[in-house]
Amino acid sequence: MASFRERCIHSRQGGRLASTTTADIDELVARLKDRPRVVLHFHGGLIDDTLGFATAERLMPLYEAAGADPVFFVWSSGLLDTLRGNLPQILNESVFRTLLNRVTRYATGVVFKQPGQRALGVVTTPTSRAVGAELAQVRDGLEPYARLTAPPDVLPLSESEQQQIATGLAADTELAERTREIVNSALPPTTEPAAAARDVIGGRAAAATLMSPDVVAELAARSGGQGDRALVSTALLVRKTVRVVGAVVGRYRQRTDHGLYPTVVEEILREFYLANVGAAIWDAMKRQTDETFTAAADNEVRAGRYFLDRFAELLATGTRPEVTVVGHSAGAVFISNLLDDLACRRDADDDPLPQDFRIRDVVLLAPACTVNKLVPVVRRQAELFDRFRMFTMSDQAEQADHLLSFLYPRSLLYFISGVLERGPENQSAVTPIAGMQHWYLDAAAVGPDSEDLRGFLRADPARTVWSPGDGGPGLRAGARSHTAFDDDPQVLASVADMLAD
Repeated sequence: MASFRERCIHSRQGGRLASTTTADIDELVARLKDRPRVVLHFHGGLIDDTLGFATAERLMPLYEAAGADPVFFVWSSGLLDTLRGNLPQILNESVFRTLLNRVTRYATGVVFKQPGQRALGVVTTPTSRAVGAELAQVRDGLEPYARLTAPPDVLPLSESEQQQIATGLAADTELAERTREIVNSALPPTTEPAAAARDVIGGRAAAATLMSPDVVAELAARSGGQGDRALVSTALLVRKTVRVVGAVVGRYRQRTDHGLYPTVVEEILREFYLANVGAAIWDAMKRQTDETFTAAADNEVRAGRYFLDRFAELLATGTRPEVTVVGHSAGAVFISNLLDDLACRRDADDDPLPQDFRIRDVVLLAPACTVNKLVPVVRRQAELFDRFRMFTMSDQAEQADHLLSFLYPRSLLYFISGVLERGPENQSAVTPIAGMQHWYLDAAAVGPDSEDLRGFLRADPARTVWSPGDGGPGLRAGARSHTAFDDDPQVLASVADMLAD
């Protein structure tokens, strides 16, 4: 019997082979000859490779007991470590708390007013003290402003409202103090102890910030040690803060908000902290899942491509196992790229992949891929795979699965949708995530991709299992957190039922 490590294909940055060798893959594929069932398993992108191997060791007996030979793709991102390390520090920074208060204050004064009230042209807001008291409820596990309901039609932030907000922020002494802290954190150290203890622009000692380096550099470049240049730095922070208020209002207008408090947090992170909340790791991780199937210009072996080359050759000899692919979280991105590659191989005249080969089952566990990434795959379902099943949380469970207790009261998928995903030109853009029931039920999420994926899922009720839920054998799930899906007994039993079916 093969050990679990012999069942693993270990890759690193760029999809290159890590501890696995080409000889290891050759032997692994050779052992699949004439086997009845094969499972290709892609773990989530939150964990490092050590936990990836641990997942393989834990799941190997499950797959073998179901009569399948597993192949585990082990890779690493460490995204969860970054989020859990940086986010608490960011959300507790003095500058973040000030921004949170001010953006919440002005957004409340705009979003929840009826259009007729806003037509008067005067922005009326609660006091900073009142907002602070409401925000303090997060310490008791309560979501601030969750009781508020926006009117059906939210008007965009007008030029007059922007000017009023900017005027109020420009006169805000606390925001000016936060600006000095940011600038001081970017200043080079001085060799004079007395000077090092002073804020060179007249405030208290500098506080470190995890704002994106480009934001800090932009603020520091517009400030100096004396005179009016310090005011320019404050004006820049004011403009950025007004832009955040406008973004929050815009999301309510477009009905892509996640509730007031989570939306304000997300938009502040997008504008000021994106480099340190895992965006680069998330983008690099997605590139890795794509590059593992591409031909390398440097002729270096790519893990996924090499495996599929050898596996296609094996299939061409007449071996035809039933193949199931299972992907947890960002593993769904991996599977989307794998199926894209299979489609390209099918279209290529010189590829050994048999034209009639199809994946039997595509199983996604809390998929973190975007709707736009998944829908091209399901549009080719007739030629690529037989069955599809997605196990993911109901929106009620999703909202209860807090990424950070007392700080961000939504799940990881909400955070990916609201902060980490980028638009087509790399700009910030709230993005529908395939594993979010919130997207599935949202009538405002329109467009060909959303309609096609909704239609595909609705065409067969067995294609979605909302957790927790019990739809019978193969359709049971008990997971109530994003990380639990590849360890939940009911989900694993359902996967085993599918393999035995």
